Amino acid sequence: MGSHVVFQVMRYDPRRDVEPYWAEYDVPVDEGDTVLMGLMRIRESLDGSLAFRASCRSGICGSDGMVINGRSQLACKTQVAAMVAVRGRVVLEPLRNLRYVKDLVVDQTPFWKKFRRVEPYLMPAAAPPAAERRMTMPQDAFDLLSKASDCIFCEICYSECPINGIDRGFLGPQALIKAFRFEFDPRDDGAAARLAPLSNVEGVWGCRTVFNCTDACPKGIPITEGIQRLKRKLVAETLAGMQPAYRSPEPVEGPEVASS
Repeated sequence: MGSHVVFQVMRYDPRRDVEPYWAEYDVPVDEGDTVLMGLMRIRESLDGSLAFRASCRSGICGSDGMVINGRSQLACKTQVAAMVAVRGRVVLEPLRNLRYVKDLVVDQTPFWKKFRRVEPYLMPAAAPPAAERRMTMPQDAFDLLSKASDCIFCEICYSECPINGIDRGFLGPQALIKAFRFEFDPRDDGAAARLAPLSNVEGVWGCRTVFNCTDACPKGIPITEGIQRLKRKLVAETLAGMQPAYRSPEPVEGPEVASS
């Protein structure tokens, strides 16, 4: 191994710990190592009880999102050397705005519930003719929606959003960019079904255009821009007499406790 780096990890096991605490590990690393590789060395050689999520190690599955040196990032895409250059060590915490489960693992249930609320799938007005099963999209629509389709559900935008931190009912950037992806698909006819969750302060009107989500997205998705397009679409449809731009929010079931 080339050198050793201190990994400072927030630990918490609800079966034995009263509150979270910091643990430090002296981790051997090589040039080009990612934070995920360092975590795997900790679990394999230093402390097998450390809990974190990971899968593909290629920035595709979105499993290993966590707060690294103060910013939500993918551990598999974050270089140890870059973090050490800034802070002298690697400091790891669980994602924000979701309930703390154990160590670097959070409860994803609220995230997925909000995602499902926006009906994130194509709802065509009619089935395609039997002779033509393909439902092609115009090139200009593809160009507009292509980046929104790159979402890997890593929850990094959700973690970085300050509105999710103060309003547990807010849908969050990921659900809203997915709504944008289908609302602007010319093949879709599901606007009426998505109206209730989108057109209130827990939907698009809760976004304060801070741009944290866009800045943090590991796939470079212009999330804030998509949310603003949704707002303009709702206003335009209101002016056209099609639907109200704002409705009272629906009640949210169950508590949602932010992590420490």
